[in-house]
Amino acid sequence: MKKLIILFGIFFISFQGIAENNKIIITFKEMSEFQACYAFMVGSHSIEQKSMLSDWIKIKDFNCSKYAEVIYRAKIFGAIK
Repeated sequence: MKKLIILFGIFFISFQGIAENNKIIITFKEMSEFQACYAFMVGSHSIEQKSMLSDWIKIKDFNCSKYAEVIYRAKIFGAIK
């Protein structure tokens, strides 16, 4: 039983390492209007990140109001699962 738990632990740790390497990172400069609005409305709870993203949306003059309904519906469907 202990061997099974240890084997599972090793598998889980290695899986987490693989998942970290496969993350997709998009810089602000590469974001489309929809991606920036989605990240701002649904993304991180970090105040610093939201502030930087808000500034980027203002600089690029993105209009997030046209995507608001779609994004809020996606949030509702994502929460239901």
